[in-house]
Order: sequence, then structure tokens, then C-alpha cells
Amino acid sequence: MNKLAVLINVRDRPTELALLIQSLRTQTFQKFDIFILDDKSGTSLTNYHFFNCMMVRLKAENHKVFLKPTEFPHGVSRARQTIVDWAMKKDYDYYLRVDDDVILEPDYIERLFKVIDRGYDIASGITTPMQGLSFRRETKFLNGIVNRVILDNEGNYIMNGDDCGYLYTESVILPAHHFRSCALTKREVHEKVKYWPTRLSKHGFREEQFFSYNAQMNGFKIGVDTGAINYHQMTPSGGERFSDQNDLIKFNQEMLLEFTKKHKEELNKLFNHDNMPTELNLKKENNLI
Repeated sequence: MNKLAVLINVRDRPTELALLIQSLRTQTFQKFDIFILDDKSGTSLTNYHFFNCMMVRLKAENHKVFLKPTEFPHGVSRARQTIVDWAMKKDYDYYLRVDDDVILEPDYIERLFKVIDRGYDIASGITTPMQGLSFRRETKFLNGIVNRVILDNEGNYIMNGDDCGYLYTESVILPAHHFRSCALTKREVHEKVKYWPTRLSKHGFREEQFFSYNAQMNGFKIGVDTGAINYHQMTPSGGERFSDQNDLIKFNQEMLLEFTKKHKEELNKLFNHDNMPTELNLKKENNLI
């Protein structure tokens, strides 16, 4: 298998990062190196003993680890592209972006490569909350598309699906209209599609959907394996949590609506209405078991 670069953006989450790294150490797929971009954490990662222990283990297990801080706080929207640009200077064929507060199931990476083998250019899985009960949904309610987008002729959203927050009763690989998180991407996608520039705020919300739309408008395909699972700790501090977070989320949503309306003709060609769910099926709370 060609070389894989794992890309991690982190800010003030050393403990969560250590848990993520441990889950990488136990992956069934082990041919990867790791890039860590620290977005100006208050305390350097290398000041934490447990983090240094994890670095020693990774290197002893034949993984290269690259670590550097940003010159100033970028915010997640810019930092995502910064780490891609950094890793792209080296010779990797695939790039796996993982959030700093997730824990991957041991077969997560292996499953994403199987999605790529099915002919997709971007592969993702399920990001379910670590805390609380996990609902399991039957895959038949996806109607053949993960994270389905339905637009009217003016580019307004009839549906903007978010199907990747549940666990599923079975593992299937399906096309997706956008990925939610923790995605494996071919090098040629990053050569044509960028996270930046956008008008998004520094808070991480909707940058994945912008990237997904731009990728598909460039001819790339997104697939999701409903059996590829990572657990989201949803850490309330660090990362890109800010006091004005709700306002930043609202702003990013407005930017998405503006972008979608601007590209309504291209997107409506991609997101056709074949097998469109019924009004009842759009009420996803009725589809949970």
C-alpha cells in the first residue's frame, strides 16, 4: 500500500490527542506517518510527559512524526489547509484528516481504504458521540445516499442530511453528498481542491461541506462506510471553542447558504432527485430503532 499521512490539527487538547494517538497505534493498518499542527496551544505539547512517551512509541514502531506550531492562531478553517500544504511537500499518496478529540476503532483506516478500492476519491465513516447512548439506525433509511442534499431550483435547502452521527445495524459502503469528519483523501483531490480561501470564521463548522462540494464539482466522488466508526469526545474546551461560538456557527451557516445558491446549477446536477425520500422519511427521528 502506498504511504499515508495522518493529519491532526490540535489546540489545547493534549489528553485527547494522546487518546487519538493510542487508537492510531492499534490500527490494523500501520503504514502511516503523522503530522501534528499545533494551533498555538497555551502550553507546548512537548511539555507533557505522556505526549513525549507516545512520540517515543510511535517512532519505535516505524512511524515518522512531524510536529510544529502555527505562527499565530489560525482557527480551524485556515489550519486545515495549512497542514495539507505542509504534508503535500512530502511524498504521500493518501491523506487522512482526523479531529483532535476522536478515538478510532481499530479497523477504521482499513475500512476507509476499502471505500477507496470501490472507486471513491474521498472516504469517510461514522462519527458518533462518545458520551451517552448510541442509537442504531437501519441502513435502508438512507435510501442509497449518505448525507443527502436536496435543493430547490433557487439553491435553497430542502434537506441537508447529517447521517454520520448514528451507529448502523450493518456495514455498507454508499455514495455521500458530503463527508462529516475524519476522511481519507487521495493526493490528487488535494492538488485541485482547497479548504482555503473561504469566508468562514475561525470556528470549525461547514468547512467540510465546502470542501465536499468543491471536490464533487471537480469530478471527485465521496463514499462512506457505515461500519467505519470513530467516537467523538465532543470536548467542550480547547480546539476551536470560543465564547462567541454560536454566532460563529450562524455566520458559517450563512456562508454555506450563500455558496450553495451561487453554485445551484452545478450542485443540482450533482444532487439529483432520484430515489428522493418521502416526507415521512425526511423526519429522521422516525427512522431510529
